[in-house]
Amino acid sequence: MLFRSLCKRLYENGKLITSSNSEVLAEFSKGFNLVTDEDTQTGFIYILKSKSANPKINSIENLYKIGYSTIPVEERIKNAENEPTYLMAPVEVISIYQCYNLNPQKFEHIIHSFFAKACLNLDVFGEDGKRYNPREWFILPIDVIEHAIALILNGEISRYQFDAAKQVIISLF
Repeated sequence: MLFRSLCKRLYENGKLITSSNSEVLAEFSKGFNLVTDEDTQTGFIYILKSKSANPKINSIENLYKIGYSTIPVEERIKNAENEPTYLMAPVEVISIYQCYNLNPQKFEHIIHSFFAKACLNLDVFGEDGKRYNPREWFILPIDVIEHAIALILNGEISRYQFDAAKQVIISLF
């Protein structure tokens, strides 16, 4: 990731870095050996899409839930239609990221803070009749969410901010 960032910055300034195919292949294949027996799986970060029949919800384009779980996501969402956090509706799994050697709750907090201006503001009523305001749903394109996740993983998120009006991530430098 750092190599690609360097290449991008140099290219923006009229410079170019090239590598032989064997160098590129070697660099690419390194990533497949990152998780070892010494690493500890700490949970999952997931992205979901609502399958709600409610017109207030299903009419919202690019609505995604970004959450974390310490149990398999399929187990976590099995009762989604009865839980306010899932908008009282079934959900579709878009992406699941296994977390190793990090606190997925902190990861979730970072991404929620980063996208705070795109957070859904909608009340949902549970089976108990109580009003809930789920705070893990965001209105933004999936590629923007995935870009932010990559920036968190490579430690560069502090160099960027989310522009809610344009629905893009912009560099601070």
